[in-house]
Amino acid sequence: MGGGDRTSAAWVGVSGGPPILAETAGEEAGPIPVGSAPGPIPGAPGPATIDAFPRVEVPEEVAPASTFDVVVGLGSQAQGGVVGGPIRIARDTVELTVQIKAENFFVAQVRHTLVVDTANLEANVVRIPVVAPTPPHAWRGRIEIEYSANGLLVGSAWRDLVVTAGASPAAPPSTAGGDTRMEMSQQLPIDLTVSISRGEASGKFLWSFTTPHPVALPEVQVETLLDRESAETFALRKIRDIAKVDGSPTAELKILGVAREVAEALPLWFWKLLTPIWQLAKAEGRVPTLLIVSREALVPWELASTESDFVVDQSLLDAGAPPILSAQVVIGRWCPAGPETPSGVRRPSTAPAERINVRRLAVVVGEFGPASGFRSLKEAISEGQELTGAYPSVWVKGTTSDVAMLLKGDLTDRGQPVTAEVLHVASHGEVDPDSPINSGVILSDSAVRIDEQIVIGSDFTRRDAPFVFLNACQLATDSGSSLVEGGLAAAFLRAGARGFVAPLWSIDDTIAKQTALLFYAAALTSGEPVGEVMRRLRARFHTDFPQHDQTTPLAYAYYGHPGLRLTKEN
Repeated sequence: MGGGDRTSAAWVGVSGGPPILAETAGEEAGPIPVGSAPGPIPGAPGPATIDAFPRVEVPEEVAPASTFDVVVGLGSQAQGGVVGGPIRIARDTVELTVQIKAENFFVAQVRHTLVVDTANLEANVVRIPVVAPTPPHAWRGRIEIEYSANGLLVGSAWRDLVVTAGASPAAPPSTAGGDTRMEMSQQLPIDLTVSISRGEASGKFLWSFTTPHPVALPEVQVETLLDRESAETFALRKIRDIAKVDGSPTAELKILGVAREVAEALPLWFWKLLTPIWQLAKAEGRVPTLLIVSREALVPWELASTESDFVVDQSLLDAGAPPILSAQVVIGRWCPAGPETPSGVRRPSTAPAERINVRRLAVVVGEFGPASGFRSLKEAISEGQELTGAYPSVWVKGTTSDVAMLLKGDLTDRGQPVTAEVLHVASHGEVDPDSPINSGVILSDSAVRIDEQIVIGSDFTRRDAPFVFLNACQLATDSGSSLVEGGLAAAFLRAGARGFVAPLWSIDDTIAKQTALLFYAAALTSGEPVGEVMRRLRARFHTDFPQHDQTTPLAYAYYGHPGLRLTKEN
């Protein structure tokens, strides 16, 4: 910190206050309410729910070019041999929307309505005709079904099948696959949920869209392919490009160039849906909320341009913010739920949390002396001091012993076990693409890195399910890579974290400290939704830096519900 760079994984603190958030709203847009989210859907179901198992029947093998039906419905019991658990629906649900993703298969209509009889879940099904591809050899494919209610995802299921010339016309149903549920509250809807699945080819994505609003959704499969690049190459190149120009007069040009490339990589349907949904949100005096549920965490979709090539109605934009998606809409990411364990737990959880009651912060600070071989982090120390002075906190030295004790759940404070609902870390970090073992958060007194496996092994994270703010001052490397891209975001979510914030590239120490302190002042002290706080903090790229040469405000990625609120528990 202190004029240096913090890189791709940041954990910071809070100072300053809400005024910065108020000043970033553009005059043309008018006042934008904090906590932007559509109101409860009229007639939204109450808390009474039932569990229903996805029913997806696919032959375990089909012949090339053959037409077969995918049978989609619900059941009171799991299908034999299928891994997974039930989805949860309101007891008064009368219909669900089902969407099919089937890479390389032909599907004439991807969206269908499933009539639900909660007294007899097996009563109704949808039959979706599908045409098999013609691969040169036996080939294993996948059929994926997404279930949604009132415009919110509630679950998904997938079944694998083999396309082979020797397929039997009477093949039994496939039991290779799984089920996953998404427990999204119907009381806090999201304007647009984008679900991204990775295709068989490198850089190929399959997309689906869910919204509670009356807009026309695609009836065909939506697929994209990153030309000449894998997702990893595309993402790392973008991040490397931005990291190299921070503080330069060319920074804004680089940001806009990357933003336009990312926007072009999004499917046309995304932009066709975003504009009318945005118009509906603006008519209600707010900005839209967007959740990206993605099986890939590499492409920085948040950086997409919102210029006139992509958002035709430019009156929607906040004139005081840069034309970058994450600075214009309230956006969060999430990873699909992991497989169900015998205990019924899934990691990551089936849906991002909407509220976290915070009693205490665990503030981890790296204190690097001359003997450490690393640059001193004076701003990180100051950041930790301000955080622990402003909020109920415990200071954790960034040493191997203290951090290990915290993550094991064995750390004590004045004789009492340390519990915390927020984990904040200010330290060095490093990414070495040629040596993953050397990637992670650097401790003050050791060559050991806090990497993905150590995070996943944390009992503290499983027990307390904290919100994690990673503000690591990454060492200068040629990779320009990111600890987020290195897997720490997914690792923390798998370990139980209910939210995660970190920068995607090297960041300025002083601005990073300001960002973190402002974040907590708005999100924790004022109780504003995390997604909206992050949006307005990104707008500082324009409002606080007239030369538009500091890229740090745009660096932060957020994993969590767009409307998540952190509330102080007295």
